[in-house]
Amino acid sequence: MSKSILILSLSALLLSCAHDEAPKPAAQRDWEKGLDEEFGQQIAPLGPLESDQNAYDLIRRREREHAIGSRLTATDLDEIIANSSQVLASALALPLFRAGVYWGQPRLIDRGCTAAKRVTHAALRAAGNIEAVLQGCAALITGRSSSDSCGDSQGKLREAYSLLAGEKAQEAGRSAAEAVRALRDRCPKMSAPLRTPVDPSTRGFLIVWVLHANDAPPVTFLAGEAAPNTAEAINEGFLRGVQAVRPMAHNP
Repeated sequence: MSKSILILSLSALLLSCAHDEAPKPAAQRDWEKGLDEEFGQQIAPLGPLESDQNAYDLIRRREREHAIGSRLTATDLDEIIANSSQVLASALALPLFRAGVYWGQPRLIDRGCTAAKRVTHAALRAAGNIEAVLQGCAALITGRSSSDSCGDSQGKLREAYSLLAGEKAQEAGRSAAEAVRALRDRCPKMSAPLRTPVDPSTRGFLIVWVLHANDAPPVTFLAGEAAPNTAEAINEGFLRGVQAVRPMAHNP
């Protein structure tokens, strides 16, 4: 009996210690992770950061090597985006998305969407045209729900993009071709995409059709524009981002 009482007493003491554990001192908190450290990685620092320069240099080098759409670059971009400032993330989002369209590389589009989701600062969202990027991301996946023949073809185009993203290019091409024929035959309100530098014979033009048919902003598929210079666009976006946060930096 005495042994049981001793065990119960020790258990109660341990539980009491657990409940009475002192809160973590504020001095040990990394406030840049926010109020809940479990979600800290979702909050990008406003920046800019010193590491942004190295990230840009790598992207510029890969573009010069004609390797911006490679798997290795995609892996590097994962790390770059996860550790970027919001200034860089806002600068990356649209150029990466457009590069993915031009080169027919869903992996680049995916990184552009990820970068866009990291930007929470209102001025940076405006500077980087983040809303257009997010609309483009949604157009590739969800689009607009409709039960008519137009809606069916729009859905089939999104399915074609999903096949392309899953590296089933031939199936994607066949599915997209059927969807485009159906749109032209049964959806009189659907016109051809606006002029774009994307070659009609490439996978990129499949993506152009998906975006166009699902009401993505024309800027996402380079309507009326020349072939993209991704590094230059990122640098210009970064400069706009720096200007956007500069008034805040001067506040006391």
